Amino acid sequence: MDRTHHEMSFDTTYRIMRVDRTTGLETDMVHTALAGGSITRNQDTAITEQATLDIEGTALFGSDLLRIWADLDYADGTTESIPLGTFLPDGPKRQVTGGETTRTPLTLYGRLRELDDDQFTQPVALAAGANPMAWIESTCTAAGLEIAPHDACTYRMGAAWTFGLGDQKDKSKLDAINALLDLIGWQSARTDPYGRILLQPYTPPNERSPIWTFTEGAGARFLREITDERDWFNTANQVKVIYSHQDKEITGIATDTDPNSEFSTINRGRTIGKTYTYNDIPEGKTDTQLTALANAKARELLTTSQSVIHRITMTHIYAPITIGDLIHLDYPTGGISGDFAIRTQKIRLDAGLPIEAECRQFERTTNVS
Repeated sequence: MDRTHHEMSFDTTYRIMRVDRTTGLETDMVHTALAGGSITRNQDTAITEQATLDIEGTALFGSDLLRIWADLDYADGTTESIPLGTFLPDGPKRQVTGGETTRTPLTLYGRLRELDDDQFTQPVALAAGANPMAWIESTCTAAGLEIAPHDACTYRMGAAWTFGLGDQKDKSKLDAINALLDLIGWQSARTDPYGRILLQPYTPPNERSPIWTFTEGAGARFLREITDERDWFNTANQVKVIYSHQDKEITGIATDTDPNSEFSTINRGRTIGKTYTYNDIPEGKTDTQLTALANAKARELLTTSQSVIHRITMTHIYAPITIGDLIHLDYPTGGISGDFAIRTQKIRLDAGLPIEAECRQFERTTNVS
């Protein structure tokens, strides 16, 4: 969907296709799917996406996957088919009415569920100097998952890592993959609408440009009712850092006392403190050097804690954006304007393909001493 068609009226029909797990090919349409349902995406969950829909009769899909399509008929006579997701279906419960009709609610899970369910049966080691991306790719493909094209990874392991050993024995392969992605500075694994694994370097929102703009006025395509909130009540204005060792403790403190800071002890009229304790005291440093280190750490953490989340929740007509994407919202009569990263989406499989999205930005106004 491009900008022109986004602002155009369209009719929507939904199509559920069976997908062969081995070949990845669509084999048949699910003709028993009932109207309604939804798809949710959440960048803070490991599997990231899930869906619900109902079918008539019993859910007997074997090992097949289900792919949801939206077929759009635009006012200018053009058409477009948009894949919305590829899922593992689960339908253990039937709803029966007098033996005449049977309705089965389905819960559909994103394909990362397959890696989340897969446990290590024996320890797996990555040696120092190994390419972590090679291991991630082989682990995904061994589970029958396809990987979308991605950037090259130049990172090499600085030390050996072992999974499936000791206190890590209960961790899944998805946990291991995401731990390695975090290590190399990439974002957690996600899936595209075809169920392929997406592997992408992480770029902070403030270093990116919005890929989509919602503007008030003609062609706005979003509802005027928006929830606008800032989580500032518990924002700290003092941080204490303790470097603890068996024979001593070194303390550092940072306090926001700037009269121009909205979160300072002066403007809040009270102190809101947080304490962080670390056991790894650096070797070979004097107490004076350690105190300076603790004070610097406290200032760093106070800066982080004063990055207030500005969150908006809005409903808009379908646009080709997903969790993690950066959008720009220009809503002057609502007093909202800025760039926001999408955290969650709920796509309703109804007319117009409406999406409820939670988006957020981090605002920072820190002055510490």
